[in-house]
Amino acid sequence: MNGRPSLQQSRPSSSEDGSEPLKHVIDVYRHRDQTITCVCGWHGSCAAGERGGSDWTAHLAEFRTKKR
Repeated sequence: MNGRPSLQQSRPSSSEDGSEPLKHVIDVYRHRDQTITCVCGWHGSCAAGERGGSDWTAHLAEFRTKKR
């Protein structure tokens, strides 16, 4: 490989007992294609759209919980 760490690590989607909500984090990122796959299975673009946001930003906003 090219000596860089891989971002394609498998992450658990929830806690062992299932009490914690699913956190939407990047599972696979493809820079050249500007695509992201979330640990929940969602797949879409991370490129900014006409309005400045991306599909990824919209996905995160859809599942965002109250700030601490």
